[in-house]
Amino acid sequence: MRIGLVAVALILVSACSKMPSYPQAPFDGKSVSIDIRKLGENKPVFYTFLSGQKKINYFVVRLDNSVQSYFDACAKCFPKRLGYRLDGQEVYCMACDVRYSIHELKDGLGSCYPIKLDGRAEGDLYIINKQSLLQGGKYF
Repeated sequence: MRIGLVAVALILVSACSKMPSYPQAPFDGKSVSIDIRKLGENKPVFYTFLSGQKKINYFVVRLDNSVQSYFDACAKCFPKRLGYRLDGQEVYCMACDVRYSIHELKDGLGSCYPIKLDGRAEGDLYIINKQSLLQGGKYF
């Protein structure tokens, strides 16, 4: 009986987890690599990086011939672990409904603004170092 209650509790806790999981980008042990050609213009693509049992969510977006990346969290609302969602040409915080145009992401203003994640373009790949991803682990 006791084992059954523990199993039910674990199922409920995992089923009620607010933080989503996304596909994982290819990882070589040092960095993730995202094929820029597969990124649609002005449409963020969400990914999950696994560090042990911790899920670190982030998104990558191609804007005006550049690529940018952000953690799926903000300094204000990250404790709620809800992240952002895409609504047309805007990303919005699921915790407080603050919205940002995809085209304004490079400005980085606002308390609920997605936290910048360092990355770089190398040919057709967008590279994010493991260390950069791990630095955002505190938000997840």
